[in-house]
Amino acid sequence: MSSKEKIVITGIGPLTSGGSGKDQVWESVLKRKTGLVQKEYKLDGELLGKFYVHAIESFDINKYGIDKRTLEEIKAWKEGEDIDDLYYFIAAIKMALDDSGLNITEENSSKVGVVLAHENMGMDHFYQKVIDELSLIGDKSAVRPSTKKGFLELFYKKFHRTGYELQTFMSLHHVAKVFDLHGFSLFINNACASGLFAIETAADAIRSGKCSQMVVAAVDHSSVFKQLWFNDINMRAKDGRIKPFALGRDGFTLGDGGAALVLEGMDSAIERKADIYAEYVAGSFFLEGWKVTYPDVTNRYYSKMIMNAIERAGAKPSDIDLLIPHGVGTSVTDKYEADAIGTVFGEYAKKPFVTALKPYFGHTLGSTAILETTVMLMAMRAGRIPPTLNCDKVDESLKVNILKEARSDIKIRFAVKTACGFAGFDGACVFKTV
Repeated sequence: MSSKEKIVITGIGPLTSGGSGKDQVWESVLKRKTGLVQKEYKLDGELLGKFYVHAIESFDINKYGIDKRTLEEIKAWKEGEDIDDLYYFIAAIKMALDDSGLNITEENSSKVGVVLAHENMGMDHFYQKVIDELSLIGDKSAVRPSTKKGFLELFYKKFHRTGYELQTFMSLHHVAKVFDLHGFSLFINNACASGLFAIETAADAIRSGKCSQMVVAAVDHSSVFKQLWFNDINMRAKDGRIKPFALGRDGFTLGDGGAALVLEGMDSAIERKADIYAEYVAGSFFLEGWKVTYPDVTNRYYSKMIMNAIERAGAKPSDIDLLIPHGVGTSVTDKYEADAIGTVFGEYAKKPFVTALKPYFGHTLGSTAILETTVMLMAMRAGRIPPTLNCDKVDESLKVNILKEARSDIKIRFAVKTACGFAGFDGACVFKTV
């Protein structure tokens, strides 16, 4: 594999509150359908709070044609527990592999790798189990440890398996078991930019000859712990509607879901007669290292990163037809993104259309970048750009070419997906129509 060989996307598998699979998800976007609901979070019947969420309802992993014996083995290892996040990974990867037509065999399984991304895999389930189990110690009939040693022994007995599952390599293990993926592997947690870092890592693995094909997947599942955290730091949209770059924007709403992609070299895709969505041309990635919940507005890392990605793609800012920003709907971050977009594209007569996708699916945290990349790839193929929802009153002071109505008269040659995550993880990936 030459380091200069083109890397292309040949399979996608989105999973959102609006649908499962590329057809359902794209239809939900075209119809401006969302899965926004207000959900009550309770513990033993006691209300913890009511929060908006883009929820996946009645998810069933058995609908995806996964080998039942393998699922039973995983569930047995997990002490009979169903873990939504892991099932989301499995469902998204299955859809992407089916879409790509890539058949995993004994002969090629060691040349197919996988990169997974998630912000806090297993933590919410662990918290819940600790609360459930330790609350029983308060029962008068329960035997309560009288020493720290006794408490440790009880804690180990109750949680050693669940605690072991917090190690992110276990998700890779389970996915490898399900799909016979035995090539290069990595788990990434770079906050909201995780999916873009994962795409770049997968492309590098192919270019360097480590693998012939790479599966990239990122997912998230909302929980009361995340809801409480974002509520405490005042970043939730009060009416549940994310309003990127709009007047009155006041935060975001969490969402369930994620997506998977299949990447491979152009030669491999042509040899397989695979359907190609687009070429992944180049990426650029920075780490600000300033604040956890706010971007560094002084050093212009974001604009430098976008410009660097475009230059590495061999393009000019005027070549970019579409940009999908992070578009998180908070006052500071939207202004930060708008300033960066203006710095990169402001002097050019031709500016890219900008459309933000979080109003459709919610903020899916570690999976948001790859999910929005997947929808961007569908837009590139269809030649149709969906509008930004909830943006009737654009904040004109931001000077962003935000799209309020769908456009179907645009030929998209170059598209850019950007993300600026908590703790300063920034990413920009450039894609080109083949």
